[in-house]
Amino acid sequence: MSAPDSRIRRRGLAWLACLLLAPAAAQAQPAEPVYLGQARPEGVPARVISLAPNLTEAIFALGAGGSLVGVTRYDDHPPEVAALPRVGGFTDPSLEAILALRPELVVCVPNAGNRKAMEALGRVKVPVLVLPAETLEDVFLSLETLGKVLGREAAARELQGSLRRRVEAVRARTRGAPKPSVLVVYGHKPLVAAGEGTFAQALIELAGGRNVLAGSRVRYPTVPMEEVLRLAPEVILDASMSGTGSELEPGQAREAWARWSVLPAVRAGRVHLVDSVLWFRPGPRIVQGLEQMARLLHPELDWGD
Repeated sequence: MSAPDSRIRRRGLAWLACLLLAPAAAQAQPAEPVYLGQARPEGVPARVISLAPNLTEAIFALGAGGSLVGVTRYDDHPPEVAALPRVGGFTDPSLEAILALRPELVVCVPNAGNRKAMEALGRVKVPVLVLPAETLEDVFLSLETLGKVLGREAAARELQGSLRRRVEAVRARTRGAPKPSVLVVYGHKPLVAAGEGTFAQALIELAGGRNVLAGSRVRYPTVPMEEVLRLAPEVILDASMSGTGSELEPGQAREAWARWSVLPAVRAGRVHLVDSVLWFRPGPRIVQGLEQMARLLHPELDWGD
C-alpha cells in the first residue's frame, strides 16, 4: 500500500471512529444547531475553523471555502483543504492552535470528547456553532444554517434543492422493487455493524434495502459470525477500511468473506468494499454515496448508465 493510500485509510478509520462515538454525545444535544456560550459572529465571519470534515465539505460546497483558516487532521476533501492549517482532531482539538488562527467562528458536530474545549472557546468569546450530524435531514439543516451564517443563503437553497431531487429520484426508482437484506460492516476485529437508528440504516432504506440489524438494541453492535450466518444477508457492504488493531488490504477483506460461502451475499458475489468516507460522512457528498448504494442493491433496475 502506498503512503497516500495508507493515510487515506487512516483518515477513513478515524472518521468511522468518530461516527461510532458520536451517537452517545449527540443524544445529549438538541437535534438542532446551537451556539455554546453567549458569543455570536459579528456579521459574516471571514475566519472560520471547522472541526468536522463533513462541515468542511459543506462550507466548500456553498462556495465559502475561502473563509476557512483551519481544519482537523482528518480533513481530506476537497483538495484545497491540503493547504489549510490543522488544529487537531475530533476529540483532541488544540485550543492554542485554534486561538492562534484568530477565528471569528468555530463550527463542530456534537462530540463528548471535545465539549470541554469548545466550552472554553465560548468563555473567551469565540463563537462556537454546533451542528447536528445524525440524519440525512441534519445534512440539509447544516447546509441551511451555514448558508445563513456565511452569507451563502442562495447557494444553500440551490444545493439543498439539487440534493433533495436526487434523493427523491433514488426513492422513486427503487419504489416497489424487492428489498434485499443488507449488512453494513465497520470493522472485523471484532465485527462491528450498523444497527437500528444509524445513518447507514437510513441510507439502506432510502436505497431500497432492509437492514438485517434493524431493531437492534445497540446502534453499532458487535456481531458474532454465528449471528451473521443466522441473519444471512443478501448484500454485504464492507466499510471497515481496516480491522480494529490492524489494517486489512482489500484483498484480505475479500478473503475474510470468501471463507463464508454459506452466506447468500458471498455465494452471489454481492460483497462490496465501499468508501466509508463518501458513503457515511454526513456532508453534501452523501447523496452520491446513496446513489451508488442503490445501484449495488438494485442492479436489476435501469439506472440509465
